[in-house]
Amino acid sequence: MRYQVRLTFKAERDIENVLRWFAEEHSSAAGAQWLSSLMARLNTLESDPARLPLAEESDDAGGEIRELHFGKRRGIYRLLFRIQGKTVYILRIWHSARQSPTPEDLEF
Repeated sequence: MRYQVRLTFKAERDIENVLRWFAEEHSSAAGAQWLSSLMARLNTLESDPARLPLAEESDDAGGEIRELHFGKRRGIYRLLFRIQGKTVYILRIWHSARQSPTPEDLEF
């Protein structure tokens, strides 16, 4: 079964913030490369997203939240998502060095 992957407003804002950080600290080209890699990783969720583990926040969030890790070394992000029907909703793009998100952080 093919799933449709959709970014929530909060996930879009997370991406904008990361791209702004790249532009300020590194280069816009590095940000563009990061975004391209992120999108490729998100596209893997089009098939069998339920294969990925539940996030630790799933118990407190009032429903199943799964996670996919993206990046390497100190730049690892947690792609937190919900599956509803044939749609995968990306809730947040959360840097792994940050404190765990609250249930409010994971609301649509």
